[in-house]
Amino acid sequence: MKKKLIVLTTGGSGGHVFPAEALATEMKGKEYDLAFITDKRIQNKIQGTLATLPIYYVCAEAVTGKGLLGKLASAFKLLTGTVQSIILLTKLKPSLVVGFGGYASIPATLAAQLLHIPVVLHEQNAILGRANRLLARRTRLIATSFTPTQLIPEGISTRQTGMPVRPQIMEKKGTPYPTDKDEFRLLIIGGSQGARAFSDIIPKALINLAPDLKAKLVLTQQVRPEDEKRVKEEYRNSGIKSITLSSFFNNIPELLSKAHLVISRSGSSSLAELSALGRPALLIPLPTSADDHQTANARVWTADGSGWLMIEKDTTPDKLSSRLTELMENPFILQRAAACALGKNQTRGAEDLAETLSTILKEKE
Repeated sequence: MKKKLIVLTTGGSGGHVFPAEALATEMKGKEYDLAFITDKRIQNKIQGTLATLPIYYVCAEAVTGKGLLGKLASAFKLLTGTVQSIILLTKLKPSLVVGFGGYASIPATLAAQLLHIPVVLHEQNAILGRANRLLARRTRLIATSFTPTQLIPEGISTRQTGMPVRPQIMEKKGTPYPTDKDEFRLLIIGGSQGARAFSDIIPKALINLAPDLKAKLVLTQQVRPEDEKRVKEEYRNSGIKSITLSSFFNNIPELLSKAHLVISRSGSSSLAELSALGRPALLIPLPTSADDHQTANARVWTADGSGWLMIEKDTTPDKLSSRLTELMENPFILQRAAACALGKNQTRGAEDLAETLSTILKEKE
């Protein structure tokens, strides 16, 4: 008997791709077949289980942030991608389409709605994203990562499944929170956007720490390539025990598992990974995120004591240095926050979403 086909579709940022990859890993080889639809601009970013699926590319482009002509051109590409997706889905005959947001998810999801194929949307953030907002009204269900999730239209069915976490992080599940006192491992992951503020503020804050705190500080900091030389020079002769700077780390799961504290933006994938491993975080949301969703994420995530929210425009080196001093001198505060983060139980996101999809498909039988 032929397996039912589930089509996954997503935009290109990690916040959209990681949960799609986690779901694909959870469902591959089970009772359903999977396929992936996206646009070619993320062709080189597709890794893991997603890369092993049948992949189809359609036209798509973001409409926001452009002038009138740019918006018209982008809308035409989305329309073209929708026509391409209608033809593709008619041929594939999927039983369900799962959209993870991002403009590249619009054509396949909209095509499924026009063809009366059931659609489930997964929303990673505490505010419903613009692509998902556009598609929400004709959707079977919106699976959410946060409670509450703002801007979901009335009358739309929702279920909090949590955020699916990528397999590489799940391999570190159960790593105990570090309690050694001879080192304090601080991990700073600034993200691909807006990391210049981290390069401007954080070195000054760390240099301001007391000598005994710097003497045990093991620093791993993500910096933009253009800032690396400047930041390295600023840390010279700082008295910090160990400093590792790079624009990209390919061992984030290992670094997270060893960290006493993380300074991070508050993208949904990052927060889910912190929760899965139980690591406390000082969050400085990206102020230019769409609808300021990173601040909304951070407010929900820190509400139970898992970490601390600092608004970028109000964060000075002195304020950050003072907060870090308090945390480094009082490890019990960090241990309590780590327990709160772990208590969010963000390790079942992929399983819960997979179970939700299976239930929907069985209801159709």
